[in-house]
Amino acid sequence: MGVYLREKKLEAGQVSFYLDIYHNKKRWYEFLEIRISKSRPSQQDKEKKRLAQEIRAKRENELIVQDNGLVDKVKRKADFVQWFEQYMKDRNLNYSHNRSSLLYLQRYLNGRALPFNSLTPEWIREFTKYLLTKVSNNTAGDYLRNISTALEDAVRQEIILVNPFRKIPRHERLRHKQIFRNAFTLDDLQLLLDTPCKMEPQFKQAYLFSCFTGLRWSDVNPLRWSEIIRKTIDGKEEWFMYFEQEKTEDIEYLPISEQAIAILQDREREQFENKESSQYVFPLAKDDPETRKLSKLINYYLKKWAKAAGLDPKKMHFHSSRHTFATNVLENCPDGDLW
Repeated sequence: MGVYLREKKLEAGQVSFYLDIYHNKKRWYEFLEIRISKSRPSQQDKEKKRLAQEIRAKRENELIVQDNGLVDKVKRKADFVQWFEQYMKDRNLNYSHNRSSLLYLQRYLNGRALPFNSLTPEWIREFTKYLLTKVSNNTAGDYLRNISTALEDAVRQEIILVNPFRKIPRHERLRHKQIFRNAFTLDDLQLLLDTPCKMEPQFKQAYLFSCFTGLRWSDVNPLRWSEIIRKTIDGKEEWFMYFEQEKTEDIEYLPISEQAIAILQDREREQFENKESSQYVFPLAKDDPETRKLSKLINYYLKKWAKAAGLDPKKMHFHSSRHTFATNVLENCPDGDLW
């Protein structure tokens, strides 16, 4: 095996550097895009040549590590947080739990780097304790699972030899707890409809639309009119939604219930009367996926709405709409006919 630094002559006395590599009975070249003046080298040119020599040594070290099944020490000293952020971007893992996993990791470290070789079972235990002071048991488990999944990929990339989560005995790992899912009955929803509350009407409409469709907040707030499809079946107009779920990236083609259709028809009328031109069904409830500021504001108003209706404000948040949908389907539609 050999990794050699070569020079290619250019015009005006310049040269460019490239690596001449012979490895496993194969030979290839890797060009470094580093150029210097050979005839009159400046101090900057000398620095560039030194950089090229360091790259050659590093490349040779990578091949030695690869041949001997070792873990590159340089990679192990890299910052996991930066790697994790890039890992999510590369895989388009932009839904809330992954973003929150990174956010709480950054808050815990408070600007400190986290080298891969510092990710030990002891560190994971301490981070788990921190999470449990900030979020629920099951949410903490979700965040830890996201990090563990990323570390499995780091093993495949030969950055680390083994995922440190696997070194924690099973009886010590955070266990998923069964929780009571907050949901509202159809009578509760009617009570909400009959209760006035000073809040943006589209916030109410988006919440109720989720109650009658089971869509997540991340799917309701960016819902476009182009994703609402009408078809005539057996002489009757039927409404459907055709869209890609933000969390799972699955393509969904769902029938829309009568209550949800009524909300869409109200929005169509409002759009016409107010001369709206937005592509979104609920434009005033359209959230920024990075800051998610609007979702927090909406949950604040939803709790005020529940309190005004005499319902438990603790049960009132946007995610309860999905549980409401599921519960009412099971209790009121055993034959599978939703509404």
